[in-house]
Amino acid sequence: MFNKKKQVSGVTIDQFSSLISGNLSLVGDVTFEEGLKVSGEVCGNVCHKPGTHSLLALSAEGRIEGNVTSYDALIDGTIVGDLVVEHLLELHSNARVRGNIRYRQLSMENGAVVDGALNRMSDEEETAQVFELPRPQVCEG
Repeated sequence: MFNKKKQVSGVTIDQFSSLISGNLSLVGDVTFEEGLKVSGEVCGNVCHKPGTHSLLALSAEGRIEGNVTSYDALIDGTIVGDLVVEHLLELHSNARVRGNIRYRQLSMENGAVVDGALNRMSDEEETAQVFELPRPQVCEG
């Protein structure tokens, strides 16, 4: 009775169609479909194609300076900017988000840090909604 663990429906990762590796720094906006794994650095907005069931995975070494949108997201790195996740957001223990977060479902591990507001989307909100995001400041370095 008390030993049973609650089943949590997580995101299944089959494969990533795009990869920004750890030795890559990218300046500019990125639009993706399906799966995107970021282990490097992106200075610009990272947005999924509206209406797609995309997955963003940000590894512990990864960093995004810009606004981010995705259908599902697994965050274990750093985001400096606002984050909008239409379905499931998982913040792992190394996650650092400095910006506001909008999500439908949230899983947050001990150690994850959010410096901003958390706002849950209602089930009635349109999931294919396009969000106008402000342009990020120019990255230093």
